[in-house]
Amino acid sequence: MDTRDDDPTPAGTPDGPYRTLPPSPRLDDALAAVDPGPPPDPFAGRNVDQHAALRDH
Repeated sequence: MDTRDDDPTPAGTPDGPYRTLPPSPRLDDALAAVDPGPPPDPFAGRNVDQHAALRDH
């Protein structure tokens, strides 16, 4: 069996599997991995003619 339950080393000891957390990625690397697309158009779903007709009654 290949499970963590069969590991003879307890988790709280210096030789255990959870001795330290993995290193965190650098902020520059994390920001470079984000693909910045263009921001959405806030007026894309707005019907200007209908809005004007409702306002001009």
